[in-house]
Amino acid sequence: MYQRILVAMDGGAASELALEQAIVIALAADAEVEVVHVVDDRSPFLDVTGLDPVRLIEDLSTAGESVLASAASRLAAARVRHETRLLGKPMVEGDIAATIAAEANGWGADLVVMGTHGRRGVRRLIMGSVARGVITQAVGPVLLVRAEEA
Repeated sequence: MYQRILVAMDGGAASELALEQAIVIALAADAEVEVVHVVDDRSPFLDVTGLDPVRLIEDLSTAGESVLASAASRLAAARVRHETRLLGKPMVEGDIAATIAAEANGWGADLVVMGTHGRRGVRRLIMGSVARGVITQAVGPVLLVRAEEA
């Protein structure tokens, strides 16, 4: 059974659903949960003239800390052993999937749980798929929780 579950959260609806599933599994298995949020340094806004990239990264980090605090509250309410981690400087520069997989592998996660947005066609080609990257790079199983994109 699973003993260490890593949940990757981006603050979207899909990652909220992923956290719910991780809580169910953790309670059934008496597992520990690590919730991570990666500050996306690939943001297209970083290249826009007139924006302060340092301030933007600070704002993105603050938003990530908020996502993690909310997740910690939910896990504590469910009485699940947990920790949170803001990956403010990606382990693999500019690659969110590799950063999540490296954290999962390094922490010894038995399971990675994350949301997927269900993008298709051109939107998927343009935006890529973090979930696909994690699946190919994580050592253990990856559970994807899908939320339809609005």
